[in-house]
Amino acid sequence: MRHAKRCSWLLVVLLFALVVSVAYAQDVPVIGAQNCAEPGNLTMWVWDENWARVIGSAIDVWSEKYCPGATVDLQVQPWQQYWDLLKTNVAGGNMPDVFNVSQDRFFFYASNDALLDLQTYFDEAGVDTSVWGSGMIDPYRWGDNGDLYAAPVNWDTIVIFYNKDIFDAAGISYPSEKWDWYGFAAAAAALTNAEQDIYGAAVYSEYQSGYPNWIASTGIPPIVGPGRTQCTLTETSSLDALNFLKDLYDNGYMPSVSIMGGASADDAFNFWLAGKLAMVSAGSWKLPTALEEATFNWDVVRLPRNPETGRTRSIVHSVGYVASANTPNPDLAANLIVYLSSDEGQRFFAEAGGVAPANPAVQQIWVDSFGDTEVNIQAFIDATEDSQGVTVFDEIWDKINTELVVNVFDLGVSVEQAAQDACDFINTQLSAVR
Repeated sequence: MRHAKRCSWLLVVLLFALVVSVAYAQDVPVIGAQNCAEPGNLTMWVWDENWARVIGSAIDVWSEKYCPGATVDLQVQPWQQYWDLLKTNVAGGNMPDVFNVSQDRFFFYASNDALLDLQTYFDEAGVDTSVWGSGMIDPYRWGDNGDLYAAPVNWDTIVIFYNKDIFDAAGISYPSEKWDWYGFAAAAAALTNAEQDIYGAAVYSEYQSGYPNWIASTGIPPIVGPGRTQCTLTETSSLDALNFLKDLYDNGYMPSVSIMGGASADDAFNFWLAGKLAMVSAGSWKLPTALEEATFNWDVVRLPRNPETGRTRSIVHSVGYVASANTPNPDLAANLIVYLSSDEGQRFFAEAGGVAPANPAVQQIWVDSFGDTEVNIQAFIDATEDSQGVTVFDEIWDKINTELVVNVFDLGVSVEQAAQDACDFINTQLSAVR
């Protein structure tokens, strides 16, 4: 009897603790907004007018609630002009206080000591930076201690879009979260139908959507290492991943670049929309297009797991908020960045629709923005957990996006030769940017 009472009492305690923990989780933000120490004036640059409207609304609330008297001169600089002006201003030391930067552009500004180290400000604000996921923030780390120099704004990840009608016609079960490379290869073979000009898959096109995801799942950063000091394409793991894909191509399970009409991720995705592919790797930015234009039944699933590491790793790209190292108001700039990345500040992005907010507290709002659909949108969010951020940079895009892809998946060049040719060029560029 006493034992039964103790069990009942323990159950009550556990239930109470659960209720309290749930309530606490609801009340305590993932990233909280902070009052500024002192108001002042800031300049901020963005490259998109829609973003300017969203960020402008967030700034209005920040200055009203958390930093009365602060002003922000928010300016829109068109995309190409944006980067040209920033590079010019790095040399002249006249940069905006706060601005957006993409992962592929970060290295230039960090290596030129142009950015404010935000790590101390995140620590003081109690921000657990791990909530963003390694892929979103690792490319924004710099220095001997790996300090974080940016707060992520948004993200996009890669999954497999698959045509359920083609699977049904072939009598193949739909892929699950547990599938691996071998299961993917078997499905690609079974789904290929030469008589109907249907290919099992196309998963190699371009950097973010294509072959680097497979390299990342081996555990090695694809193309360029995290310190931007070496090309990794000739590493054994990279070659193994590329040869796995090359074998699928050589066996006729994947179309050539010429058959798809181009080497871009858009070409591959359009080939899938045309009903010529059972599976294609593509980013979350293609979700609205698929929902609107696909004329067949379809769904998405995370990339297959590497059979040796057990990992499925998407290339994730995230735009970040950064501050100038020379800003006269570093505390204020950092305070604004913390607010814009907070639960409250990120709601403006989440509710505006479109890009997926980096803060996990408001990502369900992004999911709900697509309305009533049975598509597994959660797969895109799950893909951020063990992801690979972008470590490559603009000067090598053509070499890795087009030339390597065409060489291997159209011209019959061996993986080893194509990888060596790419690395020979990439290493010259790594030397130039250091």
